[in-house]
Amino acid sequence: MVTGKPMPASIALSLMLMSVQSAFAGPAPKDAVFVKAATEEIDRIAREDGFSGTIILAYDGKPVVRLAKGLQDRQQKLPNRLDTSFPIESDTKQFTAAAILLLRQEGRLKLSDPISRYYQDMPPGLPPISIAQLLTHSAGIVDCKPCGDANFRDYKDLIAQSLQNKPAFPSGTGMLYSNAGYGLLAIAIEKVSGLSYAEFLQQRFFSPLGMTGTGSGREPAAMAHGYFCRGGQESCREGTGANLEKMAGFGGVYSTVDDMLRWTHALEQGTVLSAQSREEMFRDYGHGYGFGWYLSEKMGRKLIWHTGSDGQAGYSSVVDIFPHERVTVIALTNNTGLSHGKATLTIDGKPVTIPASPMREAVDQIEKMYFDSGRRKEGG
Repeated sequence: MVTGKPMPASIALSLMLMSVQSAFAGPAPKDAVFVKAATEEIDRIAREDGFSGTIILAYDGKPVVRLAKGLQDRQQKLPNRLDTSFPIESDTKQFTAAAILLLRQEGRLKLSDPISRYYQDMPPGLPPISIAQLLTHSAGIVDCKPCGDANFRDYKDLIAQSLQNKPAFPSGTGMLYSNAGYGLLAIAIEKVSGLSYAEFLQQRFFSPLGMTGTGSGREPAAMAHGYFCRGGQESCREGTGANLEKMAGFGGVYSTVDDMLRWTHALEQGTVLSAQSREEMFRDYGHGYGFGWYLSEKMGRKLIWHTGSDGQAGYSSVVDIFPHERVTVIALTNNTGLSHGKATLTIDGKPVTIPASPMREAVDQIEKMYFDSGRRKEGG
């Protein structure tokens, strides 16, 4: 730990920007055969199975493949672009976890703090729940059902409804994925910082990192429309809308594929969090989940990952990080229809096979092709 006089804010900000911008400086590592094959494969998935959105594969923070496919507005026939913004849905949770860890680094809260210290409306008789338990989905909170956008006014209403349910288990004794739990973390962030959740993310993460296509809580003027398409790009219905203003902590963030690469690279390089905080974020607490991230293996390699999806709204996202190989794959999409394939994910240590969306098909194919090409073995 470095002690002494704090670095002036202007200098710290300049160093931060230099570190992040270096992720895009200079020529990206290229393999012409792989890039050509990967581009053709993504073209095929877009044409046959309806991949619509943006996708990037990067090595050491530098793009190798970077593509935009499909339409951001089918009525106006506007194509998706690399700077098109998409709601990232539950991938928002990684920002919530980072915000909590940043506040802990500054000594403004503890992971052992009971959430009741920041949220005074906890139902009487509910066992104590710590911030750490919320981060790892081990609080036992059962999300309200049905809990679609039409069933809650905002994230505080979702929390209140969810806390009326009987806990699935005593806090700290199991794992149950909970959006309401991350909503409670957003309330803690707001209480401690004196800012709204959206303001905190903007001031502490998005603006310093130059994430100009990223925001929270309010839909940007130019954002992809969401769709659910059957049979590739045919027979599409428009989604129900992003409703970003109703969510905080568990959703509500929109971003671009380049901004998400800036974010993940800065996170890995230590620009955002201390080494201790990063180690805690990416530690498996017993159920293949850290703080805002899943942890598993894929193709025999360690994988740090998360997804976000709202099938009714028509948006989904995925962030895959292979830390030892220094490879990151990010996809943001506005078609939640299904492809002709299947995908296998490792959740809580168990392989789960599900029908694949075009996004998942594209991500899995580009990753397999990259590692099969032998270009980047473990260690670079």
